[in-house]
Amino acid sequence: MNLTPSGKFLIVDSRTPSLARPCTGSADALAPRAQLRWLLRSLVTALVALAGIGSWSAAVMAADAIEQSNLELAAVRDPQLGAQVAIANHYGYFKDEGLSVTVRWTQSGADIMTFMASGQQNLAAGSTLGQVLMGAQGLPVKTIAALADNAATQGLMLSPGVKLASPRELEGHKLAQTQGTPPILILSKMASLYDFDMRKITLVNMNASEGVVAASKGDVDGLLSWEPNLSRLRSMGGTLYANGTTVFVTGAPQPQRLLYNNALLMASQDWIDSKPNTLKAVLRAIIKADRLLATDRPKALAALQEELRIDPEPIKIMTENNIYGLALTDAVALGMSEMSAWALENKRIQKNVNPEALMAPKLLAEIDPQLVRLEAKH
Repeated sequence: MNLTPSGKFLIVDSRTPSLARPCTGSADALAPRAQLRWLLRSLVTALVALAGIGSWSAAVMAADAIEQSNLELAAVRDPQLGAQVAIANHYGYFKDEGLSVTVRWTQSGADIMTFMASGQQNLAAGSTLGQVLMGAQGLPVKTIAALADNAATQGLMLSPGVKLASPRELEGHKLAQTQGTPPILILSKMASLYDFDMRKITLVNMNASEGVVAASKGDVDGLLSWEPNLSRLRSMGGTLYANGTTVFVTGAPQPQRLLYNNALLMASQDWIDSKPNTLKAVLRAIIKADRLLATDRPKALAALQEELRIDPEPIKIMTENNIYGLALTDAVALGMSEMSAWALENKRIQKNVNPEALMAPKLLAEIDPQLVRLEAKH
């Protein structure tokens, strides 16, 4: 049996090969045995095709499978560094992605550096300074997403009663600061902008809480710090002189970018290479938390208050001054570049580090290409 060009079956008589006649019927008109063979061939063909599709689907599922569902994520108990982590943990966004995440809360970015440098952690939410210091040491830790631009939460607050005719009058004064923290870059940028000598300012190293008390008593003339410490001093009569995005030297706010500083989500190179699907699942949960911050702030703040154990008013102040978002942009890279230059000048690192060497944007781009906007060279 064969097919003619017209699509009709041709039945060949095996006893007389030279004689053949077309059959005008369909497969239903075939002899029962021939019809059965035709049906079997059709079934086998269909099964082979389905097997191929099944193998392809299985391969796709295997490629997207989470490599490790149980993991630990270190984060600072602070809405400026750990907001999305707290929200994702509180509302079960990690579980929605098939993950069982234990958040290892800590009190400072310095702890994050210790955990990551020692190999205790493969995933953490930390700071630009921490990323730069680890990168300069050659540690295999990369930024896979930003979390927040917190420049406006860092600033210089003058002590109660201190009045300055111009920024140059900062010379000869004493300022409290916590050594190794970003607000010092604000003072450095102001020195360049307003032409005063930072070396003529006495910097007194103390922790942030001590700095607030010292400034409120007049033991120092101002405080270089971050929220909510700045707001605490302002409630005691202090005057905001500058933050990372605005100067108030005339009494009125003037937009002026003095600092680029970001909270970052960092991962070990080993996990970036060997557990990309796990990290993408984490990123999807963090993106969902970030979206909640943008669309339902009261619900987001409720989670932060409970997870971070911070009172409502400080939470409100800190979140208002943060710009949350996961995008890796030129501004994030510039922050790394400027932090590297400052750290090198102050002998915190031995060599400059290139922002390109500190970021691994591929996983974020695979989730949403719009979240990776790196174009300029820094």
